[in-house]
Amino acid sequence: LKWLGLGSSFLPLRRSLVGRLRGSLQAMDDELQEVRDHFYVGNFQRALQLCESASPSNELTQVECDAMIGRCCLALGLFDKLKSMQNSENPGQKAAALMAVVTKSPKQEQKAAAREQLFLKAKETQDSTCSMLAAIILGNEGSYTDAIQMAQAHPTLEMQALCVFYCLMCHQVGAAEKMLHSMAGTNDDSAAYRLAAAAVKLATGDAEEAYFTYCDLCTWFPQVDGEDQQTGSVQLQIGKAVALMQREMFTEALEELEAALAVAPTDADVLSNLCSCMANLRKNDDFQQHYSKLEQVCPSHPYVAKTRSIKQAFTSFKSSLPA
Repeated sequence: LKWLGLGSSFLPLRRSLVGRLRGSLQAMDDELQEVRDHFYVGNFQRALQLCESASPSNELTQVECDAMIGRCCLALGLFDKLKSMQNSENPGQKAAALMAVVTKSPKQEQKAAAREQLFLKAKETQDSTCSMLAAIILGNEGSYTDAIQMAQAHPTLEMQALCVFYCLMCHQVGAAEKMLHSMAGTNDDSAAYRLAAAAVKLATGDAEEAYFTYCDLCTWFPQVDGEDQQTGSVQLQIGKAVALMQREMFTEALEELEAALAVAPTDADVLSNLCSCMANLRKNDDFQQHYSKLEQVCPSHPYVAKTRSIKQAFTSFKSSLPA
């Protein structure tokens, strides 16, 4: 019972289910809320299917729906479809196609040209999808202040959540809490808000509540209707594992990560968290196996870079010792 968190945590969970119903009723007039929710929890295939079967009632919704198709294709690595969007009249689809070049092209000239085009498109159109992808590029480059400024120009829940994540990446927990507070009251049961809230809970030491949030999202947004609702998207499995590791429940975290690994055996975030988990469980052989795979699929990953720097520091120290 203690591990399940029943007792003091049961009533908040029950209230969250009531709140979920209330939030669903509030979002009934938002045609794309379900699409956004599935997209942000990592159910990209489900979100794509919902977009393709949608019948938007107005032009603005159609524009957002088409842009979301582009973002789903980007997340799923459907590069043939993205290539066909390079000349799309929809700015979000065009931005997704450019983002694919920025993140995947081996040629630096192509990357730079695509980056320039995407930022120009964001400036000219003021389209929220263009601005979000441009902000993500800035964040990936470490320009968090510029990324937040760009995202704040579009005060949607999704953009506000992005700002919360970037504040946390800069270790500005207080600023993240303030931004999360400013998000409250619009749609507190949207996936964007709940994910931002869980991230803040992790940063402030309330890993138990963060874990329950990820579990709730797995239940509310199954990848396929009728499937086991305890196992969510790869993204949610990682979230649950991180929350469990913060509570020093490494065996349980390993179970969550192994479920994610079965679906995404080359995912860098899965592999890096497996490395952390194995290190804490002192399973050196398993650690080396996952680390070698991570080093192979993502040699520039921060976990790899830090591990290499530690090894180099020990090597330098050893060589400096007198014979």
